[in-house]
Order: sequence, then structure tokens, then C-alpha cells
Amino acid sequence: MNSFIRPRVLGALATVLLLCVVRHSFAAEAQRPPNIVIVLLDNVGQEWFGCYGSEENCTPNIDRLAATGVRMEHCYTPPVCGPSRIVLLTGRYPHRTGFRLHHDAALYSGGGLDPRREVLFPRLFRDAGYATAIAGKWQVNNLYDEPGVLAQHGFTEHLVWPGSLDPDLVSPPERERFRDAIRRESVEETAEFIQRIESRYWDPVFLRNGKREVPRGRFGPDVAQAFAFDFLRRHQQRPFLLYLPMVLTHGQTFSRPVVPTPLHRTAGRPEKQMFADMLRYADKLVGDLVAELERLGLRDDTILFVASDNGTESRFQARRNGRTVQGALYSLTEPGGNVVLLANSPKRIPGGRTLPLADFSDIYPTVCELAGVPLSPAHRPDGRSFARFLLGKPGAVPPRDWILNEYHETRVVRNERYKLYSDGRFFDVSTDHEERVDLADSREPGASAARRRLQQALAGLPADGPPPFLLLSQSGFKLRGEARAKRAGAAK
Repeated sequence: MNSFIRPRVLGALATVLLLCVVRHSFAAEAQRPPNIVIVLLDNVGQEWFGCYGSEENCTPNIDRLAATGVRMEHCYTPPVCGPSRIVLLTGRYPHRTGFRLHHDAALYSGGGLDPRREVLFPRLFRDAGYATAIAGKWQVNNLYDEPGVLAQHGFTEHLVWPGSLDPDLVSPPERERFRDAIRRESVEETAEFIQRIESRYWDPVFLRNGKREVPRGRFGPDVAQAFAFDFLRRHQQRPFLLYLPMVLTHGQTFSRPVVPTPLHRTAGRPEKQMFADMLRYADKLVGDLVAELERLGLRDDTILFVASDNGTESRFQARRNGRTVQGALYSLTEPGGNVVLLANSPKRIPGGRTLPLADFSDIYPTVCELAGVPLSPAHRPDGRSFARFLLGKPGAVPPRDWILNEYHETRVVRNERYKLYSDGRFFDVSTDHEERVDLADSREPGASAARRRLQQALAGLPADGPPPFLLLSQSGFKLRGEARAKRAGAAK
């Protein structure tokens, strides 16, 4: 070969090889499964978040994520933490799982979320090669009764607040009295014992990969955050799923609804101020999490979800879009069951958009589709994936015309404007925020057509499945007590 041509040919070959390497690198990067991080806040409704119109100025970090990501305008989930979390983790509605009432397994035992019966999405992620961890609140199993259940559910690592009675505060004879009070379903007696639950805030109690610890002088949310950051650092070279169900902004107990945070240590201030401080601290932790993902170079390859599990306690109210909204924990009204949900990923999710309708059952199929994790043939979620919409795929449209919520014996469906209860009540919740004007008999064509479509959606759902066991909680005790009293009154 001509000596002049040879270098040119070799140079061209080198360029072609370099382009092939670069293209292969870009292709490999594009095929890399995303990391998934799910942050779940406890007992706080939409009315407290700026991105949903709140005027309380508590959530600047979360608001920025909403502005640069996708915010779900309306997202339904059962209006109390146990059933809500089970819908999220199983992707199945309460009428399917049987968890139609709150069941506080951590406190009352009596059964928990059974890995032989339900396949949670963390198990699918683990089996697909993801590193998986949980840091925060679990509650849907008693972790002392079932010490290996988190691993069975798919978490390879955990730091979890157990949420049981503190053995340092309850003697064995007292514990037996508590068990007897549970058997008798005594609201008053069990409520007295709940005041001695393990701390989730100052001097918190955690199970770290099964071993109990009490980090004295520490604030529980900070301990959970440190565990999460350590997990991120150790697994930054492989795909991971991190589930962060915060204890904020739930009170220490129902009689102690607020606690001082590290930024505002003074106790005894007005409860609304202290609650706002708790939410601000949760928002700070979310901002610190985003900063840590950026510092580790993980931000572009991580899809971050932020959600709340149900509405705020009724003792709290907040200003939203010029009106006062009362908290509605346990209620199927909008402040009780229409919660926060947003998704953010600078590289993967085109921002500045809203998805009109979603519910918590949708999260399961969505994260699986985003990560390329196949669903189990033995466990099909009820939810509908909105992954294509999140990713901005050509032609992708919102997957839902209606969303479902339910608690105890009541179901409710809504579209973007109207809401229908299973007992026939019907409201235009776009304007009638407090559901005062029942439109069940309205002959207005738009309302009548919407009612027919929502009624068809309700009619197409299966009947309630039986609970897996007797569901134990204060609310369950009260409902069954009221039913017994009603039967007794009727017998007379």
C-alpha cells in the first residue's frame, strides 16, 4: 500500500472504530435501567403543598420537583395509612386484597401483609437484579412477630421504625392487659397503651436489618436519611430501588400530633406552627436527597417519586387557592383521599406537565414498566401504568378516564370534574369543593352523562373480597362497636 495512503486508511479505520465505541457507549447508557426512589410522606394532604395551591409556604423543594417534573392533578388512595400503603405496594384495590379497613399490625398483631398472598413490587425489582432498601415506616406487618418478612417482601436492606409498644415502657403483665383489651376491642383501654408506642422521633427505635437499636439524642427522620444515603453510596454502580416512607408528618401518637424538629427545638408552640415545621423539615430532607443524588452523579439516571399517603388530621387546616381546607383523615372527601403524587427525572421525564388522573394502584405497574421489570403472572395489579406519559413518548395519552377510592363499605369514583359515591351521592367537585350540593337528581346533560359513565365504572367492579383476618385498629374497634350497638338497639 502506498505509504501516503496507509496513514489515511488507518486514520479512517480508527475514526470508524471510535464512532462505534461512542455509539455503543451511548446505546449502553440509553439501555441502563433507571434507579427508582419513592418518598412517601405521612398524614399530610394536598392543601399543604405549594404545587397544589397551598399558601402555607412549607414545600419549596417539593414544589420545584413538581414544576420540573410531572404532577398528578388528582390522585386517589384510601384515606388512612395502612390500606393506602397496601394499595401502593401491591397495586391492588382494597376490595381485592381485603384490607378495606385500617389494620395496625405493628401494634395489635393478628396478621400482616402476607408474602405468600401478595407479590410486592420490591420483590420483582430484587429478582430482576436491583439493590432494594426501605428506610422509615412499615406498619403493615409486626416485625417482631415476623422477623424475616421484609426480606420476603423483596427488601435486601432495611432500617425501619417497628411501631410497636416499647418493651422498656410496658411490663409483661401490662402487655397481657393490652392483649386482653384488644380481644375485647376496648377503644379506651387500647388508646391508653398506644401512648407508650416506640418513638419514631427523638431517641427513636429502629430495626436495622433485623437488629433493634435506639440512637439516643438523634432525630428519627435524620437516622433514616443517613441510612438511605449510605445505601445510595454503596450501590451507585448498579440499579437500585429505594423506598423512603417517612414518619413525618405524623405525630408521635394521636394525642401528641406534633413534635419539635432539629430546626425548631422549642416545644409547646401552637400546634399548627409545629405541624408546619414538621412539613418544612420533611421538605428539607427531600431537598437534601436530591442534592445527594446530584453529588453522586445519580440524578439523571434516577426517577424520583414524591407522594403523601392520605389527608391531614382533622385538627389541622391550611389555606389553599384562597380558601381554608380542613384536614380529613379517614374521609373519602377530596381532602382525605386526593393526595400528592409527582415524578421527576431531569434526563428521562420532560417536565412542566400534569397528569389529570391517577391512583395509588397505578404506581406498581408504572415503576415496573419504567425499569423494564416484568410483572409476575401470579400477581396482576389493578392499576394502569402511566410510564409512557411520564417519559413523553410520542402519542402517549393519560391512561385513565376515572379513578377509584374506597374505605370500609363505601366506594367512590371521579373523573376530572364529577365524583360519584356508591351510595348515590354525586358532586361537581371542580367547584363544590366541600361536596355540599348533591347533583344526583340533576337533569343537566353534562352532569347526567358523567353520572352514567361513572355508574358504569362502579358497576363493572367486583364485589368486596373477604379480609385476610380480623382487621385490628382503633377505627375498626369503633366501627364494629357501633354496629353491635345498632344491632342491640334494633333487637329491643
